[in-house]
Amino acid sequence: MPLRPTRISVDIKATYMLKGFQGEGRIIDISTGGIGMEIKQIFVLGDLVRIISRLPTSQNEEIDVWGIVRSVSGNMIGLKFEEISKENIEKIDRYVASLLTQSGKAAREDYGG
Repeated sequence: MPLRPTRISVDIKATYMLKGFQGEGRIIDISTGGIGMEIKQIFVLGDLVRIISRLPTSQNEEIDVWGIVRSVSGNMIGLKFEEISKENIEKIDRYVASLLTQSGKAAREDYGG
């Protein structure tokens, strides 16, 4: 079975921008490949969304990333990172690695459909 980056449950406030509209949502899980978000707007598969958030680290690092909507279920969306700077990748990698260490989970997991 193919493996994907392990998703870690979080609760992080985020701002999203889609087609000129800005809204507030919550990141509910994060991995090195993307995020799951709870939102109050209708999204469709393939939407390109900009997400700005602060990771709850000791430096309170800001991330500013673009993602493509890969799944929609009610008010939950799954985003795959699309346009992301090396600096933002490193911030997310460090944050996810620290959460994985705390949880004892592996960096990759089964897709388990």
